[in-house]
Amino acid sequence: MTHAFRMTAIPALICLAACGGGGDTYPHLLPTEMILAEPALPDHAAGAAASPSITADETRTRAAALKRRADGMRGPVIEPDALARMTAARD
Repeated sequence: MTHAFRMTAIPALICLAACGGGGDTYPHLLPTEMILAEPALPDHAAGAAASPSITADETRTRAAALKRRADGMRGPVIEPDALARMTAARD
């Protein structure tokens, strides 16, 4: 065989081998009706679907509580006496 023939035949054989029957390697297609259907809500979301305004108020209340908690945690990461010891040891 010539070199040019080998250079084209080998990649062609590799490509053909890659196309061989892999069986279930591709995902199954879904019917259009199933794809376009309204999503089913989980059981725990029934309250939110029934009264979205109450859920929004509860979410805002929870966010405000988390902000207050975060504000309470603000402060120096290292206590002042530990910082003084570290500075003294460095100098």
